[in-house]
Amino acid sequence: MIEISSRSNLHAVVLLLCIWAALWGCAYGPKVEVPGDPAAEEMVARLKATNAGLIRFKCLGKMTLAAAGQPVQSFRAAMAGALNDRLRIDMFAPFGGSSGTFSSDGKHLFLVRHPSGEIYKKRYGSGSLRRMLQIDVSVDDLLELMVGRIPLEEKWSARLEPVGEGDPAWLLFIDEKGRIRQRISVDAHNKPLRSEWFDSSQRMTHTLTINGRQVVDDFDLPRRIDLTGDKGERITMVLERYSANVPLDDQLFVPLKPPS
Repeated sequence: MIEISSRSNLHAVVLLLCIWAALWGCAYGPKVEVPGDPAAEEMVARLKATNAGLIRFKCLGKMTLAAAGQPVQSFRAAMAGALNDRLRIDMFAPFGGSSGTFSSDGKHLFLVRHPSGEIYKKRYGSGSLRRMLQIDVSVDDLLELMVGRIPLEEKWSARLEPVGEGDPAWLLFIDEKGRIRQRISVDAHNKPLRSEWFDSSQRMTHTLTINGRQVVDDFDLPRRIDLTGDKGERITMVLERYSANVPLDDQLFVPLKPPS
């Protein structure tokens, strides 16, 4: 009886292991081999090389912030940045006076509210601006955009997907499960127009749209950048009076506490 019971238990354990293995495979799925695409890799290299010599800038322009259930806020703005982690944006009310300053010195993120004199400071960490801007972008992402490059999901495999006869292809970044994690559309001259980012559930997390272009000191730059979150949050930056590779003091990126 003992021997029969042991064999029954062994069969039950084997059965459970088989079920567990099947469930594990269903939950995580097999890895998908994405074939190499030389044309896509060439486009990635070209996008990465855009304005490679542009490492510092300052400009004037406009900034608009919008979120669900909140009034749209528009500001005149003075912006300056140095790759890869220093950025400052001073926002001014339409009728004069400082409204706020956002800044990063590579070690901390700062948010200053000038009317109230409040200043917030947090460790840089990953540089994520989700808590401040409600969109899953980082300081590095914004700097890349402001020097004319698209943040790329390079850890995934690149592939070109035709859209239609005579239309430019989409540049796709595919993860190890075959899911699209980023999709970029380009114009007839292979200049990026729009980028969409997706999470592992294929939900779009945020989008980028570029409108208009300008050439400054031989650098090809956007005129307007629109970032939109998955719940309709929006950041719009219009870049004007752009100066490339100007000297910038590191102290610029550490804002002073407003006078009380």
